[in-house]
Amino acid sequence: MKTPKDAPSADERELMQAGYRFALSLSHDAHEAEDLVQQACFRVISKKGRLASRAYLLTTIRNLFYDAMRRRKLITFEPIDALQEPSREFEAPIPHRDHFGAKMDLEVQLSRLEPEEREAIYLNYIEGYTAAELANMWSRPRSTILNILSRAKARLAAFEDKAQDPSPHQSTN
Repeated sequence: MKTPKDAPSADERELMQAGYRFALSLSHDAHEAEDLVQQACFRVISKKGRLASRAYLLTTIRNLFYDAMRRRKLITFEPIDALQEPSREFEAPIPHRDHFGAKMDLEVQLSRLEPEEREAIYLNYIEGYTAAELANMWSRPRSTILNILSRAKARLAAFEDKAQDPSPHQSTN
């Protein structure tokens, strides 16, 4: 079977797949992840002539993701309902309980983390980067990376504890 001369090699395809998994862990949206990988590959190939390294590609994806997040924060739209005079009546908030069982889906748990925490968990546990490697990649002290990982794990554990606690307001019929 013939392949075009510009077709990516098996190593480059694996690198793009790793980039896609990383982008998906950041964005939680398949289309946005594909766009991030495409933009990152374009930038890397434009500068280096080829996909240079895993760390370089993942760093480029990370930078593109955070740039997009900053741009989204700059442009905020207020819904028309928010411009109306608020009601003076007191409305008690309805407590939200997870009715989907004792264990929440991992994706739901990860989506509740800050992007930096989600990224650190993904790179550490899924991609296998050590705290020292993450510190080098992010140009931050190793202790800061360990703190981010610790905070993320504690938040995940708290989410799991909340999911396992039975609701005191549920009636048993």
